[in-house]
Amino acid sequence: MKDLMKESTRGVLLVTARTLVAAVCVVVVVVARTTVGWGSLAIMLCALAGLLAVLAAYNRRFR
Repeated sequence: MKDLMKESTRGVLLVTARTLVAAVCVVVVVVARTTVGWGSLAIMLCALAGLLAVLAAYNRRFR
């Protein structure tokens, strides 16, 4: 009863979660791009940081 989830199920859930987070970050950047101001810039930078975090988590496996 050590593992509650199969490795394959865990992998599928991780890929799905990462894909959703990346898609949300891209949508936020595209939506925030249409307005001008420091607030929109901050939102876009946070979304880009989210994309970099997803990329770093992905690349950590292949280090």
